[in-house]
Amino acid sequence: MQLIAHRGLVRSAPENTLAAFADALSCGFHGLETDVRLSADGEAVLFHDRTVATGVPVAAVTRAELSHLAGYIVPTLAEALDAFPEAFWNIEVKAPAAVAAVQTELKPRIERQRLLLTSLRHDIMLSMAEALEADTGFIVWHRPAALNSLLYAAMPHAHLRTLVWYYESIDLTLLQQANALGFRNYVFGAQTDHEHRLCEEFALHGLITDHPEFVGLTVTPPLQ
Repeated sequence: MQLIAHRGLVRSAPENTLAAFADALSCGFHGLETDVRLSADGEAVLFHDRTVATGVPVAAVTRAELSHLAGYIVPTLAEALDAFPEAFWNIEVKAPAAVAAVQTELKPRIERQRLLLTSLRHDIMLSMAEALEADTGFIVWHRPAALNSLLYAAMPHAHLRTLVWYYESIDLTLLQQANALGFRNYVFGAQTDHEHRLCEEFALHGLITDHPEFVGLTVTPPLQ
């Protein structure tokens, strides 16, 4: 099971920063999850929320302005991928506006970097699956009434074979059905040691977590 750091190791550095990614890899994570939005100057920036703390939309400010408002340097997708070329990257595309910039950045990297593109916007992933020969997947917040209603649109796309389930939406029967149909199952949102143990028992392909201590990884305290 791949262990993927949710936005990096956020207890030691701001989330989605190069420092957080470096710390996550140093303590033993196999991969990194991050979020991509588009800034006003057309940069694919790594920032989770739609707005900064002051309420200003990310899409309304430049990358430099965003960094000033956030209080740290907000990296671009290119900077992060260049900094950690050997890492497995789960890149969540947060908004349709970022699609073109993400595709432009990833096209030359597909053959040389390990990438998984995901989104809550399943229409984005369908367009990505058509445009790029990269692994893509659906993020699933709610348990579907039937698995076929979720997978119907994905089946024609050979590279769209990953489901990223929110912990409270997972159902062992659905996981087994998806796996039998050739889909990889990832889970995010586990909070306790017990929940992490259950994820291990479910034989998932990947676990996206904020808790290295629950998956057997040791975090070295920062120097004082």
